[in-house]
Amino acid sequence: MSTVLERLDRLPRRNLTVLALKGISTLVPGGWHNTTSADELISSVMGSDDPALIGQVRARADELSRSRHEGYSRAMSLYDAVNRSQKAAGGLRVLANIGGALPLVKRMANLTPASETLQAVDLSLKVAAEMLAFTQVNGLPGDSFADFGAALNEYAGEARVRMAAMICFDALLPLGDEALQKLDALLGRVGQKELRQSPAYAGMAGMIPGRGDDAHLGFLRQGVDQWLGWAGGFAGSLGLSGQKAVRALEGSLGPWQGGFDQLATFLDAFTDTYQHTGVQAVARRLVERAAAEI
Repeated sequence: MSTVLERLDRLPRRNLTVLALKGISTLVPGGWHNTTSADELISSVMGSDDPALIGQVRARADELSRSRHEGYSRAMSLYDAVNRSQKAAGGLRVLANIGGALPLVKRMANLTPASETLQAVDLSLKVAAEMLAFTQVNGLPGDSFADFGAALNEYAGEARVRMAAMICFDALLPLGDEALQKLDALLGRVGQKELRQSPAYAGMAGMIPGRGDDAHLGFLRQGVDQWLGWAGGFAGSLGLSGQKAVRALEGSLGPWQGGFDQLATFLDAFTDTYQHTGVQAVARRLVERAAAEI
């Protein structure tokens, strides 16, 4: 199995995912740097270009990454599960003709977005994955809701842009500008049937605290409640809206002629924004720890 830093080294420097992140990052103070080199990340964290020191930190980071007692590989599994679900669901709903030259999106033939309820399920599972990845990386119990809520206020760089992308791509675009206000009500309609319709649930169920679908639904509701308190303030402070997100994306992807919910479906099918920034965020936390232990 690849280490976290090996996965970082393999991240793309330019593709639809990178362009989508660059677009949405223009809405976030501080922006986003597409880190795709473990050595550069280590050098930045250490403030040193010494090859020997970089090698020491990388060796320790790889050791931690491979350890079964640490949560780094499990955090990656969570981001992977969400990404597979997003691709599967988006791919089933999309018939698209993608051009090879800019503008990259030449024509969308037909898009059928998911229902609001299923969209709410997918978003709640992304929030759960984010929280569980946080607890895995930090060695905390999986139900550390308050710790997760407090940590959101400290999110920066790739983690902060990932949250902006999640709010825009998974809430505002498919569900409208009142998405965060109505998410709790939408989740109230979700039962075992709807939960099991999400491919992400199958990949994550074994890592969600509690036994059975009902317990897992309760966990998802608690996680979303914790996240919503922060997300509402974050979106409000940046003035995020569906229209603002579309304009930001058009600056990097090119003109869009479909509906907002169709754009959300397109992004699900053709980008890996959640996984891409997840690898970067876990890699940063891993390097920071390895550097502290050298």
